[in-house]
Amino acid sequence: MTTPADETPWYDDHVLLRDGLVIPVRATARRPRWEQLPHPVRAAIEVAAGSEVITTWSAGTGFTPGFASRLDLADGTRIFVKAASSADDTQHGWPISNAYREELRKLSLLSHDIGAPALQWHRELEAEGEQWIVLGFEYADATPPRRPWRAEQLRSVLDAFVEHASELAVVPPELELESLADHLLATYPERLERIGDLEGDSEWLGVVAGLCAEGWEQLAGTGVVHMDLRDDNVLINDAGRVWFVDWNWPVMGPPWVDPVCILLSARGDGLDVETLVAEHPSLRDVPPRAIDCLLAVLWSFWGAAKHEAVPLGSPHLRDHQRWYGDATRDWLEERLGHPRSAIPRSATPRFATPRFVRPAADTPGASRPDESDG
Repeated sequence: MTTPADETPWYDDHVLLRDGLVIPVRATARRPRWEQLPHPVRAAIEVAAGSEVITTWSAGTGFTPGFASRLDLADGTRIFVKAASSADDTQHGWPISNAYREELRKLSLLSHDIGAPALQWHRELEAEGEQWIVLGFEYADATPPRRPWRAEQLRSVLDAFVEHASELAVVPPELELESLADHLLATYPERLERIGDLEGDSEWLGVVAGLCAEGWEQLAGTGVVHMDLRDDNVLINDAGRVWFVDWNWPVMGPPWVDPVCILLSARGDGLDVETLVAEHPSLRDVPPRAIDCLLAVLWSFWGAAKHEAVPLGSPHLRDHQRWYGDATRDWLEERLGHPRSAIPRSATPRFATPRFVRPAADTPGASRPDESDG
């Protein structure tokens, strides 16, 4: 994807917290490089791909620490590969490899026309005493949407929801998906209690609690919801074609949830999303109260999660949760008719540490990537 001369490249995109902290949006993950994979894993990948790997490019987007790289092959083709091991699970304290297995299981059961890059092959193997899962995807010649969001890219993403709606309207029974309401609401009282203990703000927490209680009814649905759709899980090319990636955690719920989740970051970037809510076919028939309930529940997640320890593989995760929490509350309060007073931004932006860790080629001779994640 080309970048106009007057724009910074997509991999330098960033957002600004209220206190002036500048955080990157395309350099958020610390991932292993190609040369760090055990030799048997690299060999298995080359056999599965059918060609030798010449150059590689590690994806900087996302918030998980698994291997995720574009591989340029000797036969002139490209693939996108994700991999994780039992050692990764131990190091980072959660089952990353099982998350990739879940993505494999769910993609194998979902329709091939949900807007995801095609899963071409997978391998399970043992290397150096650890169990590995490797997924090989179709290469998507695209980039994440720009941040701040561009209006035309945002509309293309919303249009893609409409394009794939019929394929996501019914959950295949063998998927055995959790309901969105159970996924979001089972522990909301504990989240709000934790926020109250740390921050106070009882009046606002009372508003959020009331909306969360309504969520059991307002968030019911029978379709497939990605439930992890942010701009870093979206790819878009110059022609406006859109891909949705990372189908690890879909749930069963109403089709409008993913579009609202996408609008959150656009609203935080300053775009007029209420016009899209009122007019776009993916959202125009959604009851306003249902959107309010979703925003309240999502805010409870950001509000609690931002206080957790910073994970080793994602140094900017808590900062992004702070940003999403502010964006969600601002939008919800505006919708409810009582926005809080504007909080002035710091006059001097401060860069997060590590400062803009640009995606770097893993191997000599690699060119800048056209895509980020897949």
